[in-house]
Amino acid sequence: MRKTIFGVVVATSFGIGTAFAQIPAKPDVNPITNGAVNMAATPTTTAAKIAVTSDAHAGALNDCYNTIGDQPRTALQPCLENKTREVTSQMNIAYKKLEAQTKEIDSSATAKALASLLASQKVFEKFKDAQCQWEADSAMGGSGAGDILSSCKVDLMRWRTEQLSD
Repeated sequence: MRKTIFGVVVATSFGIGTAFAQIPAKPDVNPITNGAVNMAATPTTTAAKIAVTSDAHAGALNDCYNTIGDQPRTALQPCLENKTREVTSQMNIAYKKLEAQTKEIDSSATAKALASLLASQKVFEKFKDAQCQWEADSAMGGSGAGDILSSCKVDLMRWRTEQLSD
């Protein structure tokens, strides 16, 4: 049974990676590349690992696989939880900094810019949740679906933090 489930996860992940690989990407702009799924295997293990790749980052899932090394896969979730806390904090700091900078501008359009910033952040949160849920659901119930969900959120929040910081 485990081999069957693992095969579904591997096949689904390969299919997702192939689909994302066909999407033309704009450099430094496309958050989808942060969620592109590849298969990676280390010489020390025969189990295939799902790795998230990115032009700007190695991807949270790949980062955590590198961090846990040969530890059991159960060590992956705490790593992803730590990355989620870190990137959430960084994104919130970037948002508050941009908000403060916008408030300092003496313009009749400042209030509108602040309202647009808030609306943009709310829509980003909805997009992040929906996009990452779709990516996780694409694992078709595989055991790595939760890891895909968490890493996707980290990668999209990294992207958003960069957008807020530019």
